Amino acid sequence: MSAVAGGLIFASGVQGGHARAVGYETLLIAFAIAVMALAALAIGYYLRRRYRRPKPVTDQWQALSVMGELCPDGWQAQITVYGVDAPMPEDAPSSRGRPVELEWKQFDEQPGRIAVARRVWAPSIPEALQTMVADRQTDVTLEQIERDAVADGEVWRGERA
Repeated sequence: MSAVAGGLIFASGVQGGHARAVGYETLLIAFAIAVMALAALAIGYYLRRRYRRPKPVTDQWQALSVMGELCPDGWQAQITVYGVDAPMPEDAPSSRGRPVELEWKQFDEQPGRIAVARRVWAPSIPEALQTMVADRQTDVTLEQIERDAVADGEVWRGERA
């Protein structure tokens, strides 16, 4: 028993019992580290591209482009900016400044038929445009989830199997 205990103490690093690595082992370890670093970079790049948030809309031209893609059957928007002494609607949110009202409609495949009509409030015109685009992007995501669920055979609340 004391010989085993003596051997463990003799091999500990406390007393300077280090063994040098052979040259090919050092290269093998360095190569393994490089491969793992490259794999981590590739995974990070993939995840960043996959989960990239869309760029925020900052002007009317970007809003026209994005909403044109999101509403293939057409859409319409009306922006209302209230002056200092103008009366505000009752449902306007309370804020320090004068909020901007944006009413937008998405048209259906049938000409003139409105599929969605919404109103959003924001502190500025660019923020109102971004809110409208984000609202429509949320609708598109929910529509995709519904299509996938129906394709998988899931029954929604209120529907009969």
